[in-house]
Amino acid sequence: MIKEFLVSLLHYFVNTTTGLTISAAIYLSASGRDVGNGMIWQILLCAFVTALPTAIFLCIDPSDVRLSFALWVLHFILMFFITLGLIIKFEWCELTPLTFFVILLAVGGIYFFVGIVHYLVDRKHTAVMNLQLKKRYEKKQQNM
Repeated sequence: MIKEFLVSLLHYFVNTTTGLTISAAIYLSASGRDVGNGMIWQILLCAFVTALPTAIFLCIDPSDVRLSFALWVLHFILMFFITLGLIIKFEWCELTPLTFFVILLAVGGIYFFVGIVHYLVDRKHTAVMNLQLKKRYEKKQQNM
C-alpha cells in the first residue's frame, strides 16, 4: 500500500511538473516575463503540493459511479484552489477576472494532460499484464 502510494505520488509529481512547466512556458512567453531564480523551485513545490492529494485520492476505491464522479469533481476543485492559492502566494500574476479564467483553463489543461498520460500508461500496463496472463494460462492448458 505504501509502495503504491509512493509510486503514484512520483508518477503524478512528474506529470504535473511537466504540465506546469509547459503552462509556465506558454504564460511567460505570452506575457514577456522572465523566469525568476525561485520560479523553478516554486513550480516543483506546486507540483508536489498538487500531486500529494492526487495520490491520496487514488487510495479511495469508489464502487459507485456517482461517488467516483463526485470525487473526480471534488479533486478538480481542490486542484484549482490549491493552484490558485500558490499562484497568489508566489505572486506569479495579478488576480483579475481574466487571469482567474486563464488559471482555470490552465489547471483544466494540466488536469486533462495528466489524466490522459495516466490513462495511456495504465492502458499499456493492462495490455502487458493481459498478455502475460494469456501466455500463463495457455501454458497451463498445454501442460494438462
